[in-house]
Amino acid sequence: MRDPVIVLKFGGSVLRDESAVRVAAAEAERFVAEGWRVVAVVSALEGTTDRLLAQSRRYGDRPHPASVALLLATGELTSAALLGLALAERGLGVETLDAASIGLRTTDDALDASPVSLDERAVLGALARVPVVVVPGFVGRDSAGRTTLLGRGGSDLTALFLADRLGAACRLVKDVDGLYEWDPAAPGPRPRRYATLPWEQALRLDGTIVQHKAVRWALERGLAFEVSSIGARSASRVGALEVGFEEEETGPARPRPEAEEREEEGACCARG
Repeated sequence: MRDPVIVLKFGGSVLRDESAVRVAAAEAERFVAEGWRVVAVVSALEGTTDRLLAQSRRYGDRPHPASVALLLATGELTSAALLGLALAERGLGVETLDAASIGLRTTDDALDASPVSLDERAVLGALARVPVVVVPGFVGRDSAGRTTLLGRGGSDLTALFLADRLGAACRLVKDVDGLYEWDPAAPGPRPRRYATLPWEQALRLDGTIVQHKAVRWALERGLAFEVSSIGARSASRVGALEVGFEEEETGPARPRPEAEEREEEGACCARG
């Protein structure tokens, strides 16, 4: 498999309803057309997690954590199935996998676990067969095989973890076109959009856009990632970077023609 891999995470603010699922499928297809193999990580449809949490609280103020995890996981599993259907409808080859089938193991905390291991061969093997693999975010399995969750907003962490283990690029697809100094919807002067910023600066921003737990994990791993919106050609890049506000296109480096790669490999061998 020569095509580069990108992890695209579609959050609940993007997946508002089933029509938005089809828009997300078109976005994944856009990246495939540009030469990428895509791992699509999905959150539950907007409002689903809150609805399921409210349902669990009908059984007490402190419902059984393992049962809550199993209930909330159905939101992400539904989104993954719907996106798989939408991609197949567009004629794209797709495999829809779950935490068990990709060996996504976590610590044992039912509702605020952290990822610890992945069966990379399962994901890469699927990508060798089809251009898009869909994975539910937020959900993992503990050492006993029980369903766990990665904390509220944990699909961001799923996407970053997969990107790190797969050596892939990562774009978190939100309902805003990047990260801003402050909420653009707030009254007052319009904030500037970051083109680049370090992880530490991202941690000073509102954690409702990108999960702070995920940003801290990326900082520990030295993993760069992007934040952008559906259809965008530019993004806010987070990593070992200086703060920058320019509006230039900042998307992940696009794959070069194979001829160029062969020429560079030949030159490298000649130098060696």
